[in-house]
Amino acid sequence: MDEKIQEIIQNLEKDFNGDINHDVDILRNYCRSLDRTEENLKIVTYIGRYAAEKFPDAEAVKEAKAFEDKLVEFQDKVMQAQKMMREKKFEDAVKAFDEIIGEVQPPKDPDKYICSFNHPFEEMLFRARNKDKPIEKISNLPEVLYYQKGCAWFELKDYDKAEEALNHALELSPVNTMIFFELMQIARIRQDYNRVRELLKQVYQLLYTRHQLARFYREHAALAMLDSKFDLANALIYLSMDYEDTPQVRAQLNSLAKHRGVDLSKPKVETVKERLNAADIPVGPDPAVYGLAIDIGNQTKKAYPEVARMAYGIAYDITHYEPLLKELR
Repeated sequence: MDEKIQEIIQNLEKDFNGDINHDVDILRNYCRSLDRTEENLKIVTYIGRYAAEKFPDAEAVKEAKAFEDKLVEFQDKVMQAQKMMREKKFEDAVKAFDEIIGEVQPPKDPDKYICSFNHPFEEMLFRARNKDKPIEKISNLPEVLYYQKGCAWFELKDYDKAEEALNHALELSPVNTMIFFELMQIARIRQDYNRVRELLKQVYQLLYTRHQLARFYREHAALAMLDSKFDLANALIYLSMDYEDTPQVRAQLNSLAKHRGVDLSKPKVETVKERLNAADIPVGPDPAVYGLAIDIGNQTKKAYPEVARMAYGIAYDITHYEPLLKELR
């Protein structure tokens, strides 16, 4: 990699004429011409260091250095705020997040979606369902800051402010299921169970991992137990466990065992379907979600096999549909 970068710089130097601003522009224009890939980021970083050493008095280099210093300072602030969260200094964390967010307010534009995604499939899912206006991708940092600020307010038991921050996070990252589940916690504390059900309906259309599906059925099981629908809760708990066996779902099963007369044995698949259908709870992942993943796999497997592998992998993971194994191989 170093040899490749040195060769690039040697070729660029052939166009130097001794004028500092001209020579810096040669380097800057080349960097701007590169696509945003991990390899190109390394090239740009290396060229930036080269320029700082060769042309320390150039105005553009000074501006770049000032920006780099500002970025380092900003990153330090973010790390300090996250450290406060780990140390449970939630009031200090809220103040720190407020200060940082003031510096990174995302732009707003009614003519386009301005948002971030934590996984390529989230972007594909959002684009497939929102074709009414263009989408501008931004860094996920603002969403993360609002989310963590919401978590800090949650720990301080100020649920109004927690909800406000989490809603800001959701505006910036509309396919982030983690935010939906945090909002459910606030609704449950307020005993607003209709709101919990509403959020569950919304998030169902976004679930693309076994972990997410397991959480979805755990949340429904909690509601069923509140309604004393113990047979339904039993079916939901075991369905959640099929997707991911966690301490949380085991705790739910133990809690269910405290109610006398409840059958704790694992129900048959047909029984699970009957109980969930009667309660208007979907069984398994949304067909639109894994259908999209399969379509993406089919469309990209020749030109972009890595994308196809990712898409087929998502579809197989949540369905275990055997023919997808052939496509993955």
